Amino acid sequence: MDDAPVYELPPDGGMLSVTEKNRSKIADGGVPSVNREKAIALAKRLIANVKNGTGTRADSIMEVDTATYNDPVLYEKEMRAIFDTLPFIAGMSSDLSKPGDFININEFGTPILVTRNKQGVVKAFVNSCRHRGSALVFEERGNCAGFSCPYHGWSYNLDGKLLGVAQASDFGEVDKSQHGLIEIQAEERHGIIFVATRPGATFDLDEYLGQEMQEELAQWNIAELQHAKTGSIPLDGNWKLTLEAFLEVYHFDVTHKNNLAIVAYGDATEIRTLGKHVFFAIPMKSIMELENIPEEDWVPEKHMMFGYTLYPGTLMNITPVIMALYAMYPVALHKSGVRHSIYARLDMSVPANRELGEQTWESSNGIVQREDYPFGITSPQKGIYREAVPKFLFGRNELGLQHMLKVTRQMVADAEK
Repeated sequence: MDDAPVYELPPDGGMLSVTEKNRSKIADGGVPSVNREKAIALAKRLIANVKNGTGTRADSIMEVDTATYNDPVLYEKEMRAIFDTLPFIAGMSSDLSKPGDFININEFGTPILVTRNKQGVVKAFVNSCRHRGSALVFEERGNCAGFSCPYHGWSYNLDGKLLGVAQASDFGEVDKSQHGLIEIQAEERHGIIFVATRPGATFDLDEYLGQEMQEELAQWNIAELQHAKTGSIPLDGNWKLTLEAFLEVYHFDVTHKNNLAIVAYGDATEIRTLGKHVFFAIPMKSIMELENIPEEDWVPEKHMMFGYTLYPGTLMNITPVIMALYAMYPVALHKSGVRHSIYARLDMSVPANRELGEQTWESSNGIVQREDYPFGITSPQKGIYREAVPKFLFGRNELGLQHMLKVTRQMVADAEK
């Protein structure tokens, strides 16, 4: 098992520069759709956390048998109970800004083509021709009026309907209504595109998100965000290790001492569980400036980073200008991957904004690959391989890890019933 590649970066990973540039883009009034009353109350709690030197804590510690990362039978149960039943985030609404735009996802074993039809509705299909199975598109994203198989030329419209059969006389009477692309459930909500992982799998988005998470997501007007850059990273580690690397800020002051810890108070973070999901509010060092400003002039979101971990594998880190999306997915028992994207509340047709978006991606991606992945995923997987290290200990300051493991255990147990 090889560790993730290490990038040559300045000590701060370039983060201080892009952080300052992005902060300069924040409108004076912040994000208009953010609930000002709730944001001010949250800012007050975070300021108190900073002064008290502590953040949210779990009720107790949790001992974890490391077999949970190595058991092939458990892994298969998790795939059926969790990934066959819950949606994943394919992208943002802006990824499909106009009819014919498509994104090509190959993360869950089924190749999935997500597009927007002429009526503006998001659709998802198996990216496979109904003749002999060739992929219809190979590009990661693009735009087309319809889909034509590059192998034999069968054609489909944006609703997946079979339009044309090359040399149709050789196939007799083909019932086109029965040979369209195989559809997969897709739904667009709060500027986010949710898709099932395979044909036949269904989800109830209201139930999945829950009311509190929907209220949180709605306030950010995510549909405004534009795509800057995406890249995928393969990892040698169980999917739960990959998710855990994004579920605690205990590591900030050590792992990220030269970058994130310079601008944020990691240990003063507020953490809340929202159904299956987890909410983080991380105070930036600048939050203490609010004490010198009349409360009616506060724009709290300028001084926090909001994190939304949507179970089982998506983290959205949101500030007024930038959203970093880390979409994690299982590949095999000891292999997983992350699709890392940056979206910005900026006009990406402007070259300077485009450059800033790409610089932000390069900075955050380099820091994560250099620090989070080897320390939190790939080397721990080596340490627990064949149960060389039999137990982990989740502390009271690792509420997100504890919650994720409890949800995973419960979903597997419910499926077995």
